Amino acid sequence: MKTLVTMKNPELRELLWQEATLHKLKSFSDVDFIALNEKFTSEDLAERIGEYDACITSWGSPVFTPEVLARATKLKFIGHGAGSVAAIVNEDVFETDIAVITANKVLARSTAECAFSMIFAGAWNFSSLSASLKQGKWSNNNRDTVLGVTRRVIGLVGYGEISKQVIRMLKPFHVKILLCSSYCSQDEANAQGIDLCELNDLFEQSDIVSLHNTLTDQTRGMIGSEQLKRLRNGALFVNTARGPIVQEHALLEELRTNRIKAMLDVYDREPLPVDHELLKLPNVVCLPHIGGFHGILKRELCDFIVDELKRFTEGEALQGKVTIDQYRRLTRK
Repeated sequence: MKTLVTMKNPELRELLWQEATLHKLKSFSDVDFIALNEKFTSEDLAERIGEYDACITSWGSPVFTPEVLARATKLKFIGHGAGSVAAIVNEDVFETDIAVITANKVLARSTAECAFSMIFAGAWNFSSLSASLKQGKWSNNNRDTVLGVTRRVIGLVGYGEISKQVIRMLKPFHVKILLCSSYCSQDEANAQGIDLCELNDLFEQSDIVSLHNTLTDQTRGMIGSEQLKRLRNGALFVNTARGPIVQEHALLEELRTNRIKAMLDVYDREPLPVDHELLKLPNVVCLPHIGGFHGILKRELCDFIVDELKRFTEGEALQGKVTIDQYRRLTRK
């Protein structure tokens, strides 16, 4: 079989294609890479795709347009060494017999760990306490406390690979977990030991709220003043999902009161402008969209895809196959 890898960024290719991963792929397939640092469009992909049985993509790969699919006469496998495949395929691919695979299971573990870390860092007020210490201010044992996590009420919005991992990580801390999602059944919630909750009630009852929705037409702007004003004084708001899920003006309005704190990894506009108000507020910690940056896990994205391709060729069950229903729920920029 023949596999085409459509990654032109040299840093990304070096990061994702470890020697062992490439050796594994070459053990059962011929492999071609596109040229580094050269423009490679969907038109270029259409010119080349006809001879390949599989294509491995990642961030920056061209889209499989109808013209590409029309020429992909041998193609049976598209493996995306990243998260959402919405950036590289459209719904029409599901009308073909091409299997579409994502490494989101791997990436989700990284983002979940980031969200978990942000929940703890925010609940323990690490950033502002460190800043105070650098200004010569010591803590006051007679007065000072932090929110903490143990036995707190934590509300999760959205139910997928990431939130499932966050739930698993939080359980040892005896928290009460509220979940707002139409994709979790009551039976599954019972099995997870969590409580299903309406969105407004979740914001009203939670000490900590963490967003895990994908960005779709339905979720864009779903968090606004109506929800944020329901947060308790001293509550923590965490977003590692997508910025536009939250109405930024409403978030800023609530943060300006200094009534709540926020830990943010995603924004309406990325990169976040250096003069943005969020960077000036003392009750906000801003990170530069690092949720998927776990050093071990990020390097395993293409290794996962190669393993999936091997399973595909041997007729085994796939772990990252995307269905059309799952596709319709994926994040879109």
